[in-house]
Amino acid sequence: MSLAKCCRRPVSPLPHRTMEQLQRRQAAGKLRVRTSGQFRADVARVGLQKAFSRTDVLAAGGCSVSTQASLNIGLGPCDPPIRIQRAELAGVRLQCHGSNNSLTLPLGGGDRPERSGATVLNALLKGASVPFVASGEKQSQFPRQELVIQVDLAGLGMTRLLLPRAISENGIVAINSGEARIWSFHGPLLERLGNAVFTAPGGRGIGLSSPRLHCLGVGSPVFVAGAIGVVTGGGIGHQPHCNRLPGGHALAPGATAAVSADAEHMNPAWLRPCWFGELGAGVMVALAAPVPLLTVEAAATAGVGDHELQAPVLDFSIPRRVRPVLGCVAYKDLLGGRITVRGHAVPTASATSLRLTDHITSALAEKLRDGSFPLVAPFQPLPEKPTLTPVNS
Repeated sequence: MSLAKCCRRPVSPLPHRTMEQLQRRQAAGKLRVRTSGQFRADVARVGLQKAFSRTDVLAAGGCSVSTQASLNIGLGPCDPPIRIQRAELAGVRLQCHGSNNSLTLPLGGGDRPERSGATVLNALLKGASVPFVASGEKQSQFPRQELVIQVDLAGLGMTRLLLPRAISENGIVAINSGEARIWSFHGPLLERLGNAVFTAPGGRGIGLSSPRLHCLGVGSPVFVAGAIGVVTGGGIGHQPHCNRLPGGHALAPGATAAVSADAEHMNPAWLRPCWFGELGAGVMVALAAPVPLLTVEAAATAGVGDHELQAPVLDFSIPRRVRPVLGCVAYKDLLGGRITVRGHAVPTASATSLRLTDHITSALAEKLRDGSFPLVAPFQPLPEKPTLTPVNS
């Protein structure tokens, strides 16, 4: 045997865990949970290896605005029966799907702030009763032509919130270099680089703690405004093959996930109606998800600080599908309140609620510790095929 072979030492494998081990720790009440912000602070203070050795799973969150969200309603039968062809809930037009037990409330629907789909849902979650008005043509099996009642959330039967773009890897920074103010779904953009609005919470977020949303897949549980929801698949605008930093973090919204949750168990404090002037309504929903740290590599990715994580700056004064990109900026500067664009110091504002993000993330961390939120591996990963398909004419 050669001297080289005699002196060769075995290489210790990098530590890793399995999901089954984490599930056993949770069942025994010994799961070690940190929020994503706490873990990043630990990495900066004591180093990656030590931070990883005392953390099993992260709780990461977000609280962004959706204009595509809807509430699926399963209304029960009435006597005599009616085949609903037109319906309104508190003055907001519902979408009817051919039978009386299949209705949809668009949360972006409505004609003013006090009468929007998001406002109606918020009122229902607070226990209010609202008017329901429906009509249909008289038919042999459906002799009734009108239905006027007061309903609360329980009276609507099935009420399931659908968020077709609930979670994105990253966000954008919206600015306006033009001469007129712009009303956007991210808030007002002041003329001549008057402000910069960013749409993701940086290192607090799910996607910047788990690039490509590897922690999520079909069947993954998500904490949605206090209810346990589920990922149903890739979301609107899903683009997993976007530009990325060397560590894998997206330099665009990137991968997205669609989520569904039962509205009956939601907390109205974590679901807020929004109004964007002539653009109409939207809803801000706080949600959070667990990010298991199964390997040191996953922990290293989740431990990157806001000084390294970046978002692209887009100029909204150009109303085109592809807007000019004016570089990327660090989340440390965005969260610090000021960035530099084209040599100008620009004040920043968040289009997401960082306060609600922190609240729901801390709540999820506690539920993971006490076992009331399940730690479950997805049934299948999010698709590699993008859903962001441009419509060209």
